[in-house]
Amino acid sequence: MKKYFYVLLLQIGLISCTSKPSKESIVKINGYWEIEKVVFPDGNKKAYQVNEFIDNINLKNSVGTRQKIAPQLDGSFLKGAIQDKIKVIDSAGCYFLKTQANFTKWEEKIISVSDDELVLENEAKITYYYKKFVPYSKIK
Repeated sequence: MKKYFYVLLLQIGLISCTSKPSKESIVKINGYWEIEKVVFPDGNKKAYQVNEFIDNINLKNSVGTRQKIAPQLDGSFLKGAIQDKIKVIDSAGCYFLKTQANFTKWEEKIISVSDDELVLENEAKITYYYKKFVPYSKIK
């Protein structure tokens, strides 16, 4: 019976994180991110054409902050007073972004990160696709 338990545990571990981003790519999380779409576990999708707020993520040595900000037409930003504390954790062969706000905590699995895209999956298996924000003043 113990043998079957260990085999099951090994299979779960192998399935849980098959496409872990590289440690070097984690630094690419820094910057301004605009939500592009959300994919729900049942396959339904919600696309975002225009975003009033974007996420500003600042990490140093896997610890930092995440803040909602409002981009302005002149290229500046209006920043809110709340900054959530974040930490990147390497656990079970996956990278997680752990967030701590004033009254709540949550974690998201980092599915992928590149210069242009960030994909996170929360505990409810909802997947969030972000794209690098381009300031309005630079859009032609």
